[in-house]
Amino acid sequence: MNPEVHIVDREDQALWYLDTSTAHSFCIQLDNNRKQLRDWLCRMTQKTVVVSGQGVLPPAGGMVHPTSSIYQYILRTQFKVYFEDERDAIAFKLAWGGSL
Repeated sequence: MNPEVHIVDREDQALWYLDTSTAHSFCIQLDNNRKQLRDWLCRMTQKTVVVSGQGVLPPAGGMVHPTSSIYQYILRTQFKVYFEDERDAIAFKLAWGGSL
């Protein structure tokens, strides 16, 4: 079991776990198989993996209060998966697909 699988709400939170500029990432759309993805990532990966919702926190100073508009910026069925290790990323791409 990989203890380094992290699930976060937004893309900008992935920075807490790995460098997103050098990480391998894929976008994937899931409807009902979120648990299958989490279980697969825990069993089949070796290094740090971060799954985030697609979206970021709204910019500060905007007209809308950030807590009321967060969910408008996050797509609930699309996720971004970041991998620290290239081998983990290749295994994910072969098993689950997704786009870069």
